[in-house]
Amino acid sequence: MHKTNGIHHITAISANPQQNLNFYEGFLGQRLIKKTVNFDDPNAYHLYYADAIGTPGRVLTFFYWAGMPAGIRGTSEVESIYYAIAHESLVYWKERAQEFDVACEEATLPFGETVLFISDPDGMKIGLVAASVANNIVPWTDGPVPEEHVLRGFYGALLVMPEYTPQAPLLMEGLGLEQVETKDGVTRYQGQSWPGKFIATTERPTLPPARQGAGSIHHIAFQADNDEVRDGLRTQINEMGIGSTGLVDRFYFHATYLMTPAGILFEIATNDIGFTIDEDASVLGESLQLPAMYEDQREEIERMLPPLTLPRNRETA
Repeated sequence: MHKTNGIHHITAISANPQQNLNFYEGFLGQRLIKKTVNFDDPNAYHLYYADAIGTPGRVLTFFYWAGMPAGIRGTSEVESIYYAIAHESLVYWKERAQEFDVACEEATLPFGETVLFISDPDGMKIGLVAASVANNIVPWTDGPVPEEHVLRGFYGALLVMPEYTPQAPLLMEGLGLEQVETKDGVTRYQGQSWPGKFIATTERPTLPPARQGAGSIHHIAFQADNDEVRDGLRTQINEMGIGSTGLVDRFYFHATYLMTPAGILFEIATNDIGFTIDEDASVLGESLQLPAMYEDQREEIERMLPPLTLPRNRETA
């Protein structure tokens, strides 16, 4: 059986790319490692944030569409995402949130971990979870957050399910996740390794279906070491009667997409290409990168996209 290690990346939607950049790079200290376009809509930015080089399990990306209305919370969506931080970083992040005027609420997850809940400028819910996890990120040494307090990759994500729409078969038989436990109506599953090990699901039968917009999560992607594993996972999923795409070349990884029975878009993405394929690690995120199919439209695309200023430090965030 093929098994995913865990989350590869998560893609969300923003209505203001500069505010988005100020928050994720300037406040959270996630390096902008790729400034490119939506490969299916070259008039829209696609921004990638991660550790210094964009290691799988640490990558949060955003589509930007001007004038996009706010999303509406509900079922059939990835409701919230979670990053791991060191236990000793809780005070640091509380104080940093206060300095940046970011609302921050301490809470306890159903499985016992302490979490700091914050929201990004578009209203997306983020949890910073105090956890003892392997600190195997590649630190961004020029970033605004001291290395001992940086985000240590994804801790997990919470999926809100429609009533009576089981997700367990797909997560376990299709992706090879292991069911851990259920508490307070939340079921946790785990992948093979950190980061991005946990996926949790819950039912909220009183909610209507979610409507995607600014602040919504567009899709969640799971790791496959290479195309052989991606094909293996795809076969397992197809054998369950769930349709999927073939190989989709996203240049920085190969992908397969599927719409889950719960109405949440999943992706399987390979680990074996990476974000330094088109620019050196020392300058990631500093210039607009376009796939070859759009290079002859560069001048027109650059006119359409709003200019962005990289924060790179707290004072300009």
